[in-house]
Amino acid sequence: MSQTGSGYKMFRVWLTFGFLGCAVLFYACLMPSPPTLQVSNFDKIEHFAAFAILGAWFAAVLAPRYLLVFFGLAVFGVAIELIQAATTYRSGDPWDFLADGVGLVFGIGLARIGAMDWLRYIDRRVSAARNRTG
Repeated sequence: MSQTGSGYKMFRVWLTFGFLGCAVLFYACLMPSPPTLQVSNFDKIEHFAAFAILGAWFAAVLAPRYLLVFFGLAVFGVAIELIQAATTYRSGDPWDFLADGVGLVFGIGLARIGAMDWLRYIDRRVSAARNRTG
């Protein structure tokens, strides 16, 4: 595969994994009876963690387009809350959106300081192995 994006040889693969993560999150946020723990504000922790992971992932794959990552995923978070509010079995919560935003800042920050360098390592290793065998 040719080198595209942020220097990832498997750019499309990593981007697809990110969008699959978004699809899983979307489903989890809209399922009628999601599993929960009896921990105070656990849903805020879930929102923070999910958006930190997605933010770090997309910030690594799409670097240096950090503002695009932030605003794109923030719009996704708003859409989730609006769709939840439109259902009869879930409710939108502006505090969830705040948790999404804080998670995004945290995840993008982690990616910027190198916490996602393992992805580039895997990209290089898999690409090198593919070049040797094919």
